[in-house]
Amino acid sequence: MGFVVEMFSNAVLGELVSRSMSSLFAKCEKETAAAAQEDLQLLRRLLMRSATIVEEAERRRVPSRAMLLQLKALRGETFRGYYVLDVVRCRAALGGGGRRRDGEDDGDDVARRAFALSRFNPAKRVRSRSGAPEATESPPVLGGPSPEVELHRLVRSLEAMIGDMKEFVVFLTSYPPLYRQPYSAHMFVDKCMFGRHMEKETVMEFLLKKEPPGAEHLGVLPIVGPAHIGKSTLVEHVSDDERVRNHFSLILFYTGNDLEDVTVSSFRDKCLIKHHTDNASAERLLIVIEILDDVDDATWNGLYSSQRSIAQGSKMIITSRSERIERFGTAQALRMKCLSVEAYWYLFKMAAFGGDDPAQHPKMASLALEMASLMQGSFIFASVGAALLSANFNTQSWSRILTRLRQYTQKNASLIREYPGDINAKECPRYTWNVIKEKPDKYFMLYDIYHRGSGVEVPDISFLDLQGGHAQPPAGKYDILLTKSRIPPYFNYVCACEIRDM
Repeated sequence: MGFVVEMFSNAVLGELVSRSMSSLFAKCEKETAAAAQEDLQLLRRLLMRSATIVEEAERRRVPSRAMLLQLKALRGETFRGYYVLDVVRCRAALGGGGRRRDGEDDGDDVARRAFALSRFNPAKRVRSRSGAPEATESPPVLGGPSPEVELHRLVRSLEAMIGDMKEFVVFLTSYPPLYRQPYSAHMFVDKCMFGRHMEKETVMEFLLKKEPPGAEHLGVLPIVGPAHIGKSTLVEHVSDDERVRNHFSLILFYTGNDLEDVTVSSFRDKCLIKHHTDNASAERLLIVIEILDDVDDATWNGLYSSQRSIAQGSKMIITSRSERIERFGTAQALRMKCLSVEAYWYLFKMAAFGGDDPAQHPKMASLALEMASLMQGSFIFASVGAALLSANFNTQSWSRILTRLRQYTQKNASLIREYPGDINAKECPRYTWNVIKEKPDKYFMLYDIYHRGSGVEVPDISFLDLQGGHAQPPAGKYDILLTKSRIPPYFNYVCACEIRDM
């Protein structure tokens, strides 16, 4: 009898413990959800304040390097804030933790992958394309912080950072404006160089720095980075700055694959004059050399020696994909890398959604989040991808485009044994296909991508024409227009294309 009573007592006790634990967990979940909502509301308010400070600072000429570093930190934290806000919105709108439909991701899947890509995630990042920010291949490690915990950490970090910007804001109002304020973030991203404010100021500091009296060497700044990372765009924006044009009487540009066929006597004849003034008091020259690869020492030494007789204070910038040109610099080389995951997402969503608020399209926003991660920081992919999404602005098309993008990454990675983000690697063709059709039957083989100046004729057929079925391409290889840049130097990106049966 005592044995039966003991068993009954244990069963009752177990049930009570189970109910107590369930009640405790339910209470914790409610408290966590309530705290997350409070953090979310606070994050929205903080982002409005931080974005206002960043936009105002980018409209002004800030001479202090310490302030520029402070601005860089706030800008990065603001991008992370928008990224986390979008991830949490997608997770909430898609019902995180609920039952998923067959073939669809639930909100937790969206948040998990998004945080795995963000620098918040403590998981090791194991593989990236050259020049790109590190990117993870796997979900966060087990036991890693939840999105709610990361949200709370971000809010506290951004709140503290804004609190430390009081003196910054006071000093900021004393600096002169650079240009008129854009009327929307979309127009600002669409028409201005994005995410290179610190790099531009680094180049400006080099160019405008006064050389000590009697200095004999010609100052040289190497700028290196992968293809299509924005080296030419950066230099173009710098050379268009009124401070640079007032400082140098002549600005020369040389563009080519290398300097092998250039002699000392023919160098200037092969340069393009970007700016010239008859200011007799300032005969300083700025020479910009844009090449693809390395230069042998003999060629460089001959060219450099021939330019040493020009006016004191003259400067030279040399850009290349090869890091070996760093040895020619008299200043520390500027290495250009891809944008952070969070900054790239901000750029991509503005281009894809235009004036629409992604919060009004949570499913499409979640699809775009993953697309951005697969694009590996490529500005060309962002431009082409955003144009495709804008032309097919519905959930079904975006879901299909994401599926095709996953397939593209997998197929090309298996063929060239590396991520296909660096399009020109090994001069291998890239397999693409129609991302809109339900069952595509043709490959679009894309070969080497290169740019043409804004005044040069471009192909009649565009990549978007092929995707939309609006063009009848000729047989064999032919050139197509991949995308057009909307900011100086307004390059048109062209590549050879060939259609093959699947």
